[in-house]
Amino acid sequence: MNIVIGVDPDSEKHALAIYEDGELKYLQTHDLYDIIKTYLEPCGIFDDALWSVEDVMHNQFVYARNTNINKTVQSKIAMFTGRNQQAFVELKRMLDVYGANYELHPPQKGNWAKNKAQFEKVTGWTGRSNEDTRSAAWQGWLALKS
Repeated sequence: MNIVIGVDPDSEKHALAIYEDGELKYLQTHDLYDIIKTYLEPCGIFDDALWSVEDVMHNQFVYARNTNINKTVQSKIAMFTGRNQQAFVELKRMLDVYGANYELHPPQKGNWAKNKAQFEKVTGWTGRSNEDTRSAAWQGWLALKS
């Protein structure tokens, strides 16, 4: 595929990274309706794109690292995790409705979310980024390498 769209699903806005011919060209966040209108509706060049999405449903539990003695904090973490998982489910449904070509990748250690220097070195990206958009770039990179 000439175009790979990496996605890091989130409950408020999904991070998108668009690679064209292996080069990172776009990095930003969008809400689901924006993605549908801009990328999933018939719009020429994106019809043949490969979507590479972080499968946040792969680990259907609250991570042990998030275990907290305070039940209120634990409850908020669980709610946040559930919202992200539901956002992923809705995105996946939309990809299915539009017949988009996609692959899912489980969350992985070593992604670029917290390592801006490594992200910039590998992708050559010098523009703005944050943990979510770097994670989306990682998802796209995984598809390019597979």
